Amino acid sequence: MNLREKISNFIAGKKVIKGWYALVIIFFIMLVIVPTLFVLTYAFTGWDEIQDSVMTDPPEIQFTRVQLPANNITFISQDIIDVTQTYSIQVAYETEVEMHLNYTITLLNDGEREIEFQEEVMVNGTGSYTFIARANDTYNYFHHVGDGFHTLTVSNGSGLIETWEEPVTLRSGSDRPWDLVKNALKVSFIIATIVTIIDFTAGLPMAWLMVRKDFRGKKYIDTLIDMPLAIPTAALGFSTAMFWAVTPGLDPYGSLSLTSSPFVLIILLHIVFSYPYMVRSLSAILQEIDINYEIAASTLGAPPLTVARTITLPLFRAGLVTGIILCFARSLSETGGTMAALAMMSPSMGELAYPMKTGPTLIGAWKHAGGFEPQLAFTAMILVIITLILLVIIKIVIMKFKLPLRKVMPGPERLLSKGVFPKMKDALSFLFMFVILIIPSFFIFSFVFTGEPSPVDWDGFWSAMSFSFFVAAVITIINLIFGVPLAIYIVRGTNKMISNILDVLVNVPLIVPTSALGISLGMFWGSMDLGMTTLLVISAHLAFTFPLVVRNVAGAMEELDPTYEETARTLGAKPMFVFRKIVFPSIKFSVLAGAIMAFTRSLGETGATLAVVKDANTVPVYIVGLVKAGDYYPAALACIALIFISFITMMLMRYMTRKAGDG
Repeated sequence: MNLREKISNFIAGKKVIKGWYALVIIFFIMLVIVPTLFVLTYAFTGWDEIQDSVMTDPPEIQFTRVQLPANNITFISQDIIDVTQTYSIQVAYETEVEMHLNYTITLLNDGEREIEFQEEVMVNGTGSYTFIARANDTYNYFHHVGDGFHTLTVSNGSGLIETWEEPVTLRSGSDRPWDLVKNALKVSFIIATIVTIIDFTAGLPMAWLMVRKDFRGKKYIDTLIDMPLAIPTAALGFSTAMFWAVTPGLDPYGSLSLTSSPFVLIILLHIVFSYPYMVRSLSAILQEIDINYEIAASTLGAPPLTVARTITLPLFRAGLVTGIILCFARSLSETGGTMAALAMMSPSMGELAYPMKTGPTLIGAWKHAGGFEPQLAFTAMILVIITLILLVIIKIVIMKFKLPLRKVMPGPERLLSKGVFPKMKDALSFLFMFVILIIPSFFIFSFVFTGEPSPVDWDGFWSAMSFSFFVAAVITIINLIFGVPLAIYIVRGTNKMISNILDVLVNVPLIVPTSALGISLGMFWGSMDLGMTTLLVISAHLAFTFPLVVRNVAGAMEELDPTYEETARTLGAKPMFVFRKIVFPSIKFSVLAGAIMAFTRSLGETGATLAVVKDANTVPVYIVGLVKAGDYYPAALACIALIFISFITMMLMRYMTRKAGDG
């Protein structure tokens, strides 16, 4: 027996296989699930803070009238300031001499006094003056919401100085945080439901086109569908808002400016984010379905619509489950792009003052404002619990639901299967993809070609790009090594209870909003004190990319007839031989889809990266920094460079994967 056979026999041993699966499960639990759910520990360590900060009504705004002896000065101030509303400090003075009024709010930040807002004026004669801080100005200055001090300093020409100082509390809105959470979650679920229905309705015909038909330029269209996944979320929100929405102060050439409704804009934006997941999931499963069933039905006289409805659709319910879960979760968890789009519609408002919030944007606003740790932890916990229950229900309902109805309508279905109707369906599929997905995603090109040029720091961009690609490549390799075996165990594992638990847990990182996920990952990995930025970023990106590979491969495995594997093993084939010759050729397109999703998801992530490592040198962080600074033109150029590089990379990944599969 040669060395190769000895190694093959060793790998084929039951103990080795069980040990490998155990290692994969431990990896998944310890490096994906535990960091993702680490925020739930706050329910035990900070429950008293949650009750005080979330369930309690905010304090009522009180007014204080103070009389200073010098110069007969009277002023009225607020002991509590709502940073989402305009507030004022009024000073009335009775003097004929020149005075300087200096009004300051000083905040306590980590025990240190920081000046966050300051204004100085000079007045003459008698009268009054009002210091006014508008909502957007307030938010721009107050990055921390909590305790601080009013300070008013008065000086006149004689050098006389009077100073008054009093504690002040800054709050965000007049509603209980619990009420804000309920309303935001309601909006999130409504939007996610609408988006998922639209994705399935428009995505199924496109998936059918990409798998069942050949046409010129097919491989380029196939890649274009994935391109929005490679664009940083904030930049994608920026581009989509410019195309669809009324954006005050910005009127790029070619913009439709069709809506001023935040609700409509978020739906259109979330379709761009989630549509590729639906098409890719349905396409991957459709690739695995034996076309001979359809050919047999057509040979017996069934029209194409009847064949698709009664033969093909029931065979990829697993793909439908995967697509719905991915789309629903992607919409439910989107943060960066949504906040960027809302900021484009309401540039004069801070995030805390937006007229509408989803669960993730509420988390993002609180997180950016600072001082909301209990509210953030509570909102993240509620999102995880509710969405996990809902997604389990979705899976059970779809798998139990008999899709489609068995009743056959030969006349109408035969009519709809020929002539202009199939062509109209295909045309509408392409029209939807280009108008709703591609043009808004790439509208940033129009901005660059028609906007006013400004210099770009290309050295900084290429440095960030190389780091992002390194992290994405490492993440993709790790996901394939551990994700494919876990997907196989979920579907083929002998212990069904463990398989079902793992199947549910895989969805958890998908449904946690990226801002909340970043908080949880930051709490977990920050406590490890690893001291290595690259290792921290890779560890964080594992959580939200790993499920993408597992979900796609598991969906394909569920459609693969286990009889072929059992027959091969009965004939003496080793496990690795069965995988290489039978399993992998059947699931290779799902593996490719999962790898592309993981790579592009890592490449475009912003919120979770910043939450774990504030100075992470990834290209999305670089671009978002430009957007926040108002450097739109350099940000757009950097996005275009990223788009080209991502396009070429995904084409190479497809080529290498298919070549390996053919070999």
